[in-house]
Order: sequence, then structure tokens, then C-alpha cells
Amino acid sequence: MGSIHVLRGSDYPLPPALLQAYADASTVVMEIDLDEMDTPEVQQEMMQAAALPAGQTLPQWLGAERYQRASRLAAEIGVELGSFDQFAPWFVAEAISQLQLMQLGFGPEAGVEMYFRGRARADGKSTRGLERAHDQIALFESMPMERQADYLLASLEDAKSLPSQVNAMVAAWRRGDAGWFAAQMRQEFGRDPRLYQSLLVARNRKWIPAIEAMLNEDRNLLVIVGTGHLSGQDSVIDLLRRDGISVTQR
Repeated sequence: MGSIHVLRGSDYPLPPALLQAYADASTVVMEIDLDEMDTPEVQQEMMQAAALPAGQTLPQWLGAERYQRASRLAAEIGVELGSFDQFAPWFVAEAISQLQLMQLGFGPEAGVEMYFRGRARADGKSTRGLERAHDQIALFESMPMERQADYLLASLEDAKSLPSQVNAMVAAWRRGDAGWFAAQMRQEFGRDPRLYQSLLVARNRKWIPAIEAMLNEDRNLLVIVGTGHLSGQDSVIDLLRRDGISVTQR
């Protein structure tokens, strides 16, 4: 199942095909086990990864020209970049995007994963993750600082169009338009193919053996990942088909 990690309350109820897929499954598998994300250990690791080392600041890493540009772009959406000066560029990009989404009424508590985690708890179904929370944190933390800076600036440059983009994304997701997501991935990551490889393709390849092993289990499992992982070349769907596995979209 392709998910949207943040949704609005008005985006419910979910499409019938998603609800039926959940009903048919005994176990729900997500990118990470959300219960793990709630632990103090993971929260501490996240904050340690997000903070720059003592004595270092965001202006130092971006440089005067890029920091000024980033500050201007942030101000255009009502964000004071100076409040993030002690944090790594990747975290600043993520935090500002989340702040924008919250202002638009979106929130992770209304996302697809949170919804099905709640359903699974109530229904006594087991949940697990394809990777550990540490894996996702390390993915950003290990990103070279120059690439982090590019990621932050690209995110801020796209920020003004986020309201229209996110509405288009939800609409495409509800109608099952995988082509829209494939085109969006090419556009967003076309500026930095290395980012596309690390954030999407490398993780897709890592998940494939685990997903294929699930096909040998004598039960139905529902695997929920971001829709971007299921669209286009080198997606989970593409890689499964290359291995001779038939994949049908409902």
C-alpha cells in the first residue's frame, strides 16, 4: 500500500481498496515500527543527530550568501530561519516542511500509518517495520553537509508552492495515479540524483529481500510504505517485477 505520511481529518474515510487490504491482512508492516519511534532512546538519538556540534551553526555551514538566500525564502512563508541556527540543514528542511503542513491542517497523527497502527492495536493485529528507526536517522545524519545544504535550499525554494503541491498529491493518491508520483519523483530529485538514490532507491533495494520472503509466509501481510517508493523506475514495484513477481494495482 502506498501511503501519505500526513493527512487531514477531511481526507477520511480512506478509499475502500485500502480498507479491504487491511481487513485481509493479519500483520501490518511499515517502513519502521512506529512503536519504536515513541521510545525515549530513539527520540534522544533523533535530537542528537539533529543538533550541530558545539560551536557550529547553520550560518557557518551555509555561508553568508546561501544563508541570506535561505533566510529570505523562509521569511516568505513566515518562518524565522534564525530559530534553527543550532540544527543541521537536513533537520531544518524537515522541520520547516512539517511546520508548513501543520499550518495547512496536515499532521502525522492523521497519516495513513498512524491510522492503521491504531486499527491494528484495536483489532489485535501485529505490526513490524522493514527497517529500524536508527536506519532512517542515520540516512540523514550521514548525508554530506554540502548535500544537506542543497536539500535545505531546494526545500525552501519549493515551499511557496507546497499548498498546491500537497493538494495535488492527495488527489493523485486517492485516484491511484502512480504516474503522477513517478513524474513528481523525477522532478523533485532530478536536481540531485544522488539524493534520489540514497533516500529512495537504496532503501527500495534493501527492502526487496524482506518483502519477497513475506510471499512465502502462510498468511496475508499488508506492507505500507510511502507512495514515492512504489512509483517509477527502481521502485519497489519495478524491482519486484524484475524478479518475476506479478504485481497488480487495485
